[in-house]
Amino acid sequence: MSTKNVCKLILASVIAIASLVVLSLLQGLFTPANANTVLPLHPPPFVSVANAELALARSSIESEAGISAYFSAGTTINLNSVRGVFRTIENETSDYIIGSVPVANYPETEDVHVYVHKNGWVLAYYLTADPTGKIFDWRVYDSTGRISISTKLENTLAVVATAAGVPFSASNATCYDFRYPNATHLMLIVEWSNTGIDSFQVKLPGTFAYYERSWSLGYQEGADFVLNGATVYTTYGCSNGWGTNQGTLTVTHLPPDQFHTIALQLTCIGYRYAGLALVYRVP
Repeated sequence: MSTKNVCKLILASVIAIASLVVLSLLQGLFTPANANTVLPLHPPPFVSVANAELALARSSIESEAGISAYFSAGTTINLNSVRGVFRTIENETSDYIIGSVPVANYPETEDVHVYVHKNGWVLAYYLTADPTGKIFDWRVYDSTGRISISTKLENTLAVVATAAGVPFSASNATCYDFRYPNATHLMLIVEWSNTGIDSFQVKLPGTFAYYERSWSLGYQEGADFVLNGATVYTTYGCSNGWGTNQGTLTVTHLPPDQFHTIALQLTCIGYRYAGLALVYRVP
């Protein structure tokens, strides 16, 4: 990673403007972490539709869904064409399918729940108990040169779209967190390293309302996620291949209006990835 100046990411709303400063520290030199993924959150239009045929699906989704991403194909979908991408089907009618879809190169615990309606709507989501940080797709981020942040949700939408024979682009997907209907944005921050210790600093504006702060760690061998000098998660040595872990942080761990250092500490040879996911409301 090349040496650059301190990077400030400016977030704006109609009412207020504040800044989230993201710094990366590598061997005493400042380089910017990848903090260019700020996603607006909007509820899916089909969830609020008062329709008897969708009542069961809507109830199921609203009760179990956490962070999600969705898109409209703009045309009808033949449910028979997408049935094969599901590992398990939890609920199926002549109008829709709800089930879990495997994510390439991940264990079953990383499966994404998916709702597909014949009218063209596709929703991918993790469960309410899952940290938002679970959406980081470290395998794709690693294999595509660490240029742009990739999520398991958008990549699962792409799998379903391909099976359905409809076009899809990540730019067409919209995010929403069913747990926090008042949240307006999701920010994903990434840092990577393949040697030594790498770290970045964050300062959360106190004018924002934060609903979730979660972390994610991806590694080819072993790595530690360290916050302000305290180890949040450790792999306890080298692993035998790829691994991912994630969890949540409290306001005590990451209070606003203070600089916090998040370190990616390497214990073995190979690439390591640290992510921070923030679900918040801009006033």
